[in-house]
Amino acid sequence: MPDFFRSADPEGFQAMVERSGALRAEEAAGKPATLVSAVPETVDASTPAPVREFHDYYRTPRAHHPRATNEWVLRSADQLDQYDSYAGVGKLAPRPLLMIAGSEAFTLGHSRDAVERAGESAELFTVEGATHVDLYDRDEAVGPAVERLAEFFGAHL
Repeated sequence: MPDFFRSADPEGFQAMVERSGALRAEEAAGKPATLVSAVPETVDASTPAPVREFHDYYRTPRAHHPRATNEWVLRSADQLDQYDSYAGVGKLAPRPLLMIAGSEAFTLGHSRDAVERAGESAELFTVEGATHVDLYDRDEAVGPAVERLAEFFGAHL
């Protein structure tokens, strides 16, 4: 997620990070948390493809839930900025690692980098034609992923 925010709008993300401390102080003084939408209410042709993909999932009946607010606390941007999912991935070797990504996923590069840094015991399984969000719930993407997971766990657990 941090890379997604940084690459989409580096200056905007940095401004959120810088604002985090002040928002934390406001909350400590009793003000309510400042919430921001995770996914916009509407999209159009100018909306970046990953955002449109998230919109199609989170803002439609496909994944909607009445208690899902679609908001996150803005003061957590500095914590998000400090987080790196793959910082220690090289420490996994020689234990096996399986990462699964869609061939059309905007996150595919992250998966490739992680597998490369994780060493020879790491594998990237790519579901042809799938996007990042397709792997959440589309049978044609989830099926091959689950099959590969079953093989992997059968061999390594």
